[in-house]
Amino acid sequence: MKTLLTLALVLLISLGTKAQEKESSLYLLFEFMHVDGTNSVDYWQVEDFWSGIHKQRTADKSILGWDLWTLSPGGTEQGSQYLTVTLFSSLANMLKAINGLDVMAYAKKAYPKKTEKELIAMFDKTGKARNLANQVLLKQVDMTKGEFTMKVGTMCTMDIMKQTDGSYEKVESEIFKPWHQEMVEKGKKGSWQLLRTILPAGDEAYGTHLTVSMYNDATQLASFMEGWGGGDMNMMTSLAVKEGLKTRIWKEVKIGTLQMMVR
Repeated sequence: MKTLLTLALVLLISLGTKAQEKESSLYLLFEFMHVDGTNSVDYWQVEDFWSGIHKQRTADKSILGWDLWTLSPGGTEQGSQYLTVTLFSSLANMLKAINGLDVMAYAKKAYPKKTEKELIAMFDKTGKARNLANQVLLKQVDMTKGEFTMKVGTMCTMDIMKQTDGSYEKVESEIFKPWHQEMVEKGKKGSWQLLRTILPAGDEAYGTHLTVSMYNDATQLASFMEGWGGGDMNMMTSLAVKEGLKTRIWKEVKIGTLQMMVR
């Protein structure tokens, strides 16, 4: 056992010296929404209105796309019930959007038949229907290979991580990613990706990374959850994983279901 543990540690260290693949140029704005139960109908109307604006932003190539997810568990004491994700091709585009987006101009393009008074009324309704609880800026660091296409009804797990060691990303890419890739190839999940938090940052930030796994539907997710346990890992990989887990704190996991999508 001592020899196996030593070999696992050597494997972990040697993998850490390998150059990582070039990072992608995908940036993501996660906005967690808290919605009171009495405002649920208004909230759906609001997001449907905003989806039209996001379609215009996508057409203008200022964003790559936008999604609306419901989150679970989603009790009033368990955080946010909804999540919107906006995709950008660069950090500059993302920063411009959160600091100087002319929403009225986009709204007029998206809804040319609506009066300015009607548009202002929808913006006012937006503020009353939802509370923007958290805003997180992220960059995609790594992901599995494969042809997975999201659609309404797609489900995901979002694991919020806080790294405790600088080797955390290498551990995810070199130790955990191959296992996720195997699950993708076996049809047990659709995809996996690692996201790095840009902001909020600092010692007091809740998390530093997210790992996101996609599933075709509830059936595939349930099958994975019921069968998970590391049984597909060989002993060497399992030992390396055990050491790799020491590089992060697993804060919590949320399950998301895709409700709206703009591309």
